[in-house]
Amino acid sequence: MSETTPRWPDKMDAAERVRHVALTRTNPQNAGWVATEANVSRDTAAKYLSRMLDQGDLKAVETTEGTCYAPDPVTQLLRDVRELAEAHTLGELTRELNAISDEIDTWKDDYEVESLADLRHSIGRDDLTSEDRRERLECIEEWEYNREYREAIQLAISLKSSLATLGTDTSFDDSSATLPQEG
Repeated sequence: MSETTPRWPDKMDAAERVRHVALTRTNPQNAGWVATEANVSRDTAAKYLSRMLDQGDLKAVETTEGTCYAPDPVTQLLRDVRELAEAHTLGELTRELNAISDEIDTWKDDYEVESLADLRHSIGRDDLTSEDRRERLECIEEWEYNREYREAIQLAISLKSSLATLGTDTSFDDSSATLPQEG
């Protein structure tokens, strides 16, 4: 195992470990790497990765190292939207959107830019110190994250609003997962 491999809880079985490792990586990884990190055999990792691929949780990417796996971005987004909608009220989601907008406005003022693209272009300015560039790069990462998070929040608000309009129970309990029977 690598030095960064976590010590797994006793109650966590092989499938859960493979799932955790596969879904918490941003770069595609092959079955051997996942097996090492999850402390399972390569065959076990490949079996569970294949299941996750079939379920739409992962996407396969062909690389020079063979087939690698990464979280499916659509599945991840939909899961995040649902979690946000389940865990927060419309008011909380709206306040978070406002906080993100305020933070972006502050960055625009601080860096004297109008957009994320402008901030990216500013990295090459000759008058910046290396520390200024590092600070701007960190801000770019935060801005990108905020943009993605804002999109998920907006979708969660739309989901909650649509469910309310349809008269669907917005508590997302197990009964809302079944379709009504005709007849």
